[in-house]
Amino acid sequence: MPVELNKTVAPAAPEVMLADGTWLPLAGLSADELSHLQWEQEQRFARAIAALPKNSHERVLLTGQAYDTICTILAALQTDDQPLRMGLDKRYVRLVIELLHRQVNQGVGRPQLFEVGYGSGLLLKEVSDHGFPVAGVEISTAMREQAIALLGERHAEQLLFGDLREVEASAISSRPSLVYWNDVFEHICSDEIAEYLSHIYSLLQPGGLLVTITPNWLLRPSDVTRSFCPLRTEARGLHFKEYRLAEVTKLLKQAGFRRVATPLMVSRKRIYLCARGLRLVKQCCEPLIDRLPIKPAHLLCRGLGLSYTIATK
Repeated sequence: MPVELNKTVAPAAPEVMLADGTWLPLAGLSADELSHLQWEQEQRFARAIAALPKNSHERVLLTGQAYDTICTILAALQTDDQPLRMGLDKRYVRLVIELLHRQVNQGVGRPQLFEVGYGSGLLLKEVSDHGFPVAGVEISTAMREQAIALLGERHAEQLLFGDLREVEASAISSRPSLVYWNDVFEHICSDEIAEYLSHIYSLLQPGGLLVTITPNWLLRPSDVTRSFCPLRTEARGLHFKEYRLAEVTKLLKQAGFRRVATPLMVSRKRIYLCARGLRLVKQCCEPLIDRLPIKPAHLLCRGLGLSYTIATK
């Protein structure tokens, strides 16, 4: 079972715990003040998390608190009462459902999705509505509460809470055939990412898929740093490392995945799959694309799907 994160009970909203342990009310802060608060707190939390020992319970606790704080600030920045989308795009929903239907056609039986960092549960809800069983793990209590509210109490047992690496296969109703994570990879300290990948590999059923969406290095910075620093600045917020496609592929292979593909191309409405999507060619082109002016480099990076990988166990 995932480790339970013991936390101090937070005061009534809207307040957040800052990186120094003090509480700050958000009521009355302007959008500009909230944005600057996010920028400041992401940097402070990132430095504090990175300074803690690898695999320590203290690092897990502080990471959970960081995302409770930042997600509460992001919710305060919204102009409506909708659940936080956290980077979710309709194209990603279509991709996951397409892959699950492919697994049905391949004789998998009843494919199951497991999402790492499910946020407010929007993807899980969409996939569940299509008739597929879903589960996931989230490190933020604030996000888990939103997900339970969206999916309903009957899903609560499968909406796990804690550190992915503590999730046992017995805690899930069945071994997932597809694991998905979006904007999570880059939020993990680089000295621990290999362990996360190895654990995902162990949870997947044979032949299962891992869909990773993580902002490619060519788009840097892709966290809050982008609002305050020039493009091609290294991320300073809670993106601990933004990866090249070649780096992601190497880590996936080291974890044991036998095949790594990218989409062939990505449009504004769809993600197109075909074999391995010319992954090797794209990896060779990455350094050349980085020499181009920013606008064409970003267009190529997005259109060629360099921020996506689909790995097969």
